[in-house]
Amino acid sequence: MAIDLEALRAKHAELQENKSGGNSSFLSNFFQVKEGTNIVRILPGKDDDTLFYAETKIHRIPEGEGGTRNVHCRKVHGEKCPLCDAYYTLWERVNKGYKENETMARQIKPRARYYMNVLNRETEEVKILSVGVILFKKVVAAMLDEDFGDISDLTEGHDFKIVKIMEGQWPKYDQSQPRPKSEKIGTPQQAAAYMEQLHNIHELVKLEEYEDVKQYADNILVSNQGDSPKKEQESDGDYLSKLQG
Repeated sequence: MAIDLEALRAKHAELQENKSGGNSSFLSNFFQVKEGTNIVRILPGKDDDTLFYAETKIHRIPEGEGGTRNVHCRKVHGEKCPLCDAYYTLWERVNKGYKENETMARQIKPRARYYMNVLNRETEEVKILSVGVILFKKVVAAMLDEDFGDISDLTEGHDFKIVKIMEGQWPKYDQSQPRPKSEKIGTPQQAAAYMEQLHNIHELVKLEEYEDVKQYADNILVSNQGDSPKKEQESDGDYLSKLQG
């Protein structure tokens, strides 16, 4: 029986796409904030009952050779989170003198993350903007400012300038702000088309499986036990205060 080479090639292409293209396709939905000035229009929720943003907290855990995995904190859903327990356990160890646990504790600390639908003004594509608490505070502050109001409004809203400046390895967003002048997002037809393209950002806030998160937490605690407590060296001031006291 002869092998159908064309069918085999098609299957091979499918497997290659699933192997390398799946995650790439997902990431392509996100707005990539480049260094410098980025202009976006924050879009409203799909209806009056839907928030324009989704909120989560992320644990960044080590994976592979220098890589990290983002794990959603289960406490966002009101569930027990083993990684939060591991975070507090690591700090308890630090306080007992196991200073080598501090780096890992800081890494897995749950950090707030916010997702919003935005229109990329450069490409006119609807993307997902993922930001931390500092930039999100600027968005909220603008919406509470009577000079701006609801900057996501399709007819009277404001474009938002995300200004990313690198200081060493860390980005700064201090200069980010809405544009002073309000403007329509486009024609009514364009606005309707943009709203049809909204991503379901609330589905991004994943409820992680308890056993999976517990396994991550157990692995971290086992690999960061430490050998012996390391006491901090007393300063001259501490030593003298003890003698006096």
